[in-house]
Amino acid sequence: MAKKQKIASPIRSQKGLELQYQRQLAKLGKALVLAIRKELLPYLKSNQESYVMDGVGDQLGVIFRRLNAVFTGNITAGFAQNTAAQMVQRVGATNKRRFDRTVHAATGVDLGSVVASEGLEDFIALSVNKNASLIKSLPEEYLTQVETIVNNGVASGARYSTIEKQIVGKVGTANSKLAGRIKTIARNEVQTINSQITLRRSEALGITKGIFRTSQDERVRPCHEELNGVEYELKKGAWSKSCQKFIQPGITDINCRCSYSPIIEVENAAA
Repeated sequence: MAKKQKIASPIRSQKGLELQYQRQLAKLGKALVLAIRKELLPYLKSNQESYVMDGVGDQLGVIFRRLNAVFTGNITAGFAQNTAAQMVQRVGATNKRRFDRTVHAATGVDLGSVVASEGLEDFIALSVNKNASLIKSLPEEYLTQVETIVNNGVASGARYSTIEKQIVGKVGTANSKLAGRIKTIARNEVQTINSQITLRRSEALGITKGIFRTSQDERVRPCHEELNGVEYELKKGAWSKSCQKFIQPGITDINCRCSYSPIIEVENAAA
């Protein structure tokens, strides 16, 4: 019996889950910012006339050791593990619903039942661990950056107002970089996990080819734009001449919003 090809819709990233994950991570970010405002900035302001004294440096060391103990301890570790697990599980469950629906819409057949055991357990566990590590890195990176700003400012005799702006200002500051990091993690991790699960589910159903799809807006990378509509082998990725590399949509490059339409071969009853 001859076969014909059916083009399924792409399984695009889950914007709602990205925002949900970002809001969860922002809770940790807000706690960090609040701790700096309550424990560090008042001390700096009240002692700005004594920055050159040895005692100031010693007390700053005490403050940062206390903050690090709070935000790199068991509470943060538990928050990181739970938050990561919830995100990965939600992405996986939503992906399954969308994948099954789009395959059924393209073929008229419920192929989801073919995949009795998807073999995603190891991938899910690794994704949870990776994201837990990323979450735990947020306070480490932020507090290190703030401590560097404070130490450099105090050592150079900078005014309190200057140090404060470098921490809490709107652009290029420790706080703005923390917010940007949170947004990047949320967007990239949800996109990447969704794309990787889609690829694994495609392979489990014997789907070997796809059609590269971009988000078709001004933010698309040039070497991705050239691939829009190109058919490629899922296992290899699509070859970009301008970038001289194979690209897996949503996986290879950070914050990639591209996806692919699975090409499904079905039996042609009319043949």
